[in-house]
Amino acid sequence: MVKFHDSLDQSHVEFITSQPLFFVASAPWAGSHINISPKAHPSKTFSILGPNTVAYLDATGSGCETISHVYENGRVTLMFSSFGPSPKIIRLYCTGRVIEKWDQYYQELRAKMATENGDEVDFTGARAVIVLRIKKVQTSCGFALPADGIEGDATAFADHEHSHSHDDVSRPRETLEVWSRKKLEKQEMADYQKNMNHRSLDGLPGLMSARRTRDENFAVEDTKAWLRKVNKQQDAVALGIGFGVLLMLVLHVVGVLHIQPKFLYTILEYQKRHLGIVDTTDIKSEL
Repeated sequence: MVKFHDSLDQSHVEFITSQPLFFVASAPWAGSHINISPKAHPSKTFSILGPNTVAYLDATGSGCETISHVYENGRVTLMFSSFGPSPKIIRLYCTGRVIEKWDQYYQELRAKMATENGDEVDFTGARAVIVLRIKKVQTSCGFALPADGIEGDATAFADHEHSHSHDDVSRPRETLEVWSRKKLEKQEMADYQKNMNHRSLDGLPGLMSARRTRDENFAVEDTKAWLRKVNKQQDAVALGIGFGVLLMLVLHVVGVLHIQPKFLYTILEYQKRHLGIVDTTDIKSEL
């Protein structure tokens, strides 16, 4: 049965911290994609900072959907679910903000996350911390979930490179941390983020550090993104203009606002002159 709560209580915290992975969902205001991402290693990346605040380390990946969506509108939903004989689902409906690794508050926030976790919070290749303010907590049964449990943290694997042969299928998969460590050792992480993390699938601005390395003009690109968003909401824009015009006419009728449509007067004067009608107003003003 679904229940809603204003904040996390101790039972929620115990359930969340015992799960091997969680899922993050986000979407743009207007666009063709809704994103959902699984997040592994919650014991090393996720922290509960208060009854209404959580945060997680965001690892470098082949896209930046969540980051782009949070920058645009802040809407995020987290989902934790058990995989065992006692099924349960917790969803956290949140608004978020992105603290990238170059930000002055990044290390301070990471240290706070480690303190709350009682352990070190770190992940090789982390690019940002996503801080989330919980607006609503939803709990529900998870009887449709598989009964077989997952022990320990779920492991994140990397699959960012294209396979060159069929033999690659039989090779052990590389974990995300090992892949990130190799990228950092070869000093290739910045270039990878530059190419893969500067835009979302819907063309929204992505990781700010990646955009800087591309020498983007933030004002121009953010304005373009805003115009694309407005263009995809033409019905709302038209409705707003219509309500605005209607409100002005009502205020004019009741005498609160005086509207003088000079362009209409100009058109009428032109028609009068064209038809040879004498304007008596000018004659009276001369007398």
